Amino acid sequence: SIHCSKPVKELKVVDGRTQGVVFEDGSFEAADEVVVNADFGHAVNNLFPKDVKNKWTPEKVDKLDYSCSTYMMYLGLDKVYDCEFHTIFFADSYRKNLEDIENKIFPEDDFSVYVRNASTMDKNVAPEGHSALYILVPMPNNDSKIDWDVESPKFRERVLDFLEQKTPYKDIRKHIKVEEIIHPGNWEHQRDVYKGATFNMGHNISQMLYKRPHNKFEDIEGCYLVGGGTHPGSGLPTIFESARISSSLISKKHGVHFEKAIPFKELWETSKH
Repeated sequence: SIHCSKPVKELKVVDGRTQGVVFEDGSFEAADEVVVNADFGHAVNNLFPKDVKNKWTPEKVDKLDYSCSTYMMYLGLDKVYDCEFHTIFFADSYRKNLEDIENKIFPEDDFSVYVRNASTMDKNVAPEGHSALYILVPMPNNDSKIDWDVESPKFRERVLDFLEQKTPYKDIRKHIKVEEIIHPGNWEHQRDVYKGATFNMGHNISQMLYKRPHNKFEDIEGCYLVGGGTHPGSGLPTIFESARISSSLISKKHGVHFEKAIPFKELWETSKH
């Protein structure tokens, strides 16, 4: 059964073992095993009962290093641009741009922009003669304390200026028919991404692979993790792998046959499409 528009309040845990999930409306869904694909930092602070955590406490999770965030623009245009499907426009000082993001400094003058022009390959994403753009600007996560309610409208104009001045999207403003913006504050407060860190924990040597939270969650029996916040890490192929590992562990526990792993090359080719 798929429960739509029914947020989970918390996992129900008795004597260190999960019994299922409690929904925001108070109803309960019993389960022998629970797979959590929520953002890990959000789950630790909101979905796991406070009295059962051992290794991964909110205090420990808060002290970890986290990835950057992103400023996103989703645009529906009444024009089709003859541009590549994927394009990255680098900051003039790329090193400084990366250092600013790492040091939680707002990029005042210089930033990099990724644009996905999906209509070049898939005509179904927009009506005929129209197109859909996905625009991503790497940003500091919310440890920066940037007030995005104030900065977002101004930064929208800067991104559009950048596109019109430095890219083939010269007249993009007058062709925008629909748009949605997701800034780092939205990621955290509307989409439950801890600190707005869209790529989860940083990939430094002390937080990679086995040192990330394990797929069979150490603190709660019967709880399994998938996604970028668990082993082996973030990035689409590795996120697929986290799901395969957790599925395999559950299958083996219950004596259910689990298909062999998909060869990485095949998985990578699938992820690109």
